[in-house]
Amino acid sequence: MATPKFSKSTISFHQDLKKRVADYFTEKNLPRSGNGPLYFKAGLMVLSFILLYVHLVFFTPHWAIALVECLVLGALTAFIGFNVMHDGAHGSFSDKPWINKLAGMSINFLGANVFMWKTKHNVVHHSYTNVDGVDDDLNARPFLRLSP
Repeated sequence: MATPKFSKSTISFHQDLKKRVADYFTEKNLPRSGNGPLYFKAGLMVLSFILLYVHLVFFTPHWAIALVECLVLGALTAFIGFNVMHDGAHGSFSDKPWINKLAGMSINFLGANVFMWKTKHNVVHHSYTNVDGVDDDLNARPFLRLSP
């Protein structure tokens, strides 16, 4: 499929949305990036992941316990990806760029690659959100039906 082209408009939904979001944060006196509770949650998830991994690999629990621990490890992997890496790769985890870079790179620690994710998500997904044939996020079959 050819890459879609969008018409130029004098009215910019994107600029209006960015202004409204900035106004909301200013009006509510909220930080635009992470805060103490977010950093605590991120640290707790990463520490739990490491401890669980070490227990599974080096202490070899009974298979039933290992099965439960593997399920929890899988959930922690998803939580770190969705909560730490996603915000870091978008530059919103912290107001310090080096912390965002570190948080974004947590996906490398989980077995994927931050460069590939940024290309697929930030460039393709955010440029062509929900455009069938371009946005790979629509291809979640058989688990999700995101378009007919």
